[in-house]
Amino acid sequence: MAYTVKKLSEFAGVTVRTLHFYEEIGLLKPSYYGGNGYRYYEEKELLQLQQILFYKELGFSLKQIQKVLGRDDFNQLVALYSHRKSLFHEGEKIKHLLKTIDNTIKHLKGEKKMNNKELFDGFNIDIITKAMPSAPYFSAEEIVLKSVKHPTKTAQDVEKRGVAFYKNINESAHSIYRDLSLSIKKGLDPSSNQVQRMIKKHHILTEEIHDATHEVYMAMAKLYQEHPEFRKQLDSFHPELAVFMAEAMKVFANQKLSLNA
Repeated sequence: MAYTVKKLSEFAGVTVRTLHFYEEIGLLKPSYYGGNGYRYYEEKELLQLQQILFYKELGFSLKQIQKVLGRDDFNQLVALYSHRKSLFHEGEKIKHLLKTIDNTIKHLKGEKKMNNKELFDGFNIDIITKAMPSAPYFSAEEIVLKSVKHPTKTAQDVEKRGVAFYKNINESAHSIYRDLSLSIKKGLDPSSNQVQRMIKKHHILTEEIHDATHEVYMAMAKLYQEHPEFRKQLDSFHPELAVFMAEAMKVFANQKLSLNA
């Protein structure tokens, strides 16, 4: 479905002028122009606008956003998980700040006694981190997000490793996906030695970005098997690859990765 600039402006909460400006600087262009000269935006542009708004919310400048979204190796799904991680932690911080405010109000009203240290609990990142739910209460997505070794919080963080690093990661992953797809065609079992050697390569590759412990790798397997966006990544290689790979990853995790890691 296509939307006019006015309609997009209404449900996205941005002004028409802003959308025009994004077009002028090459940040967000319409999908096409109608015979009446109207701008029309489709799902691709809506998702692009969503990314722009997420990055703005996280404090990026328009120049930084252009640089990040313009990368050849930009991955929308990876970006969304990065946003989710940043916003999750920001939410935890806000929650603790609100608690500190409420306790301070009670303190000033004589309803609750706070010591001097407690006045700053909402600003102490160590206290906030310790108060966060333990791993068993995190979803698979949150477990995977927490495992990222170098979270991309700013455009500079994205640039540190460079295009070559992420391009190599993508190419290596695609090579593994192709090999696993051939294994499916050959009728190999996910637990076979041949398949497990491929999964070992995948685990080593995963370690480039994540602390791929037993818990994390099992969570990733769950995402490959159940999450539509993860499955979609693999469907182009083979329609059964997501489920096959998830099963192989579980075997590898249970046989090769320590439960306590």
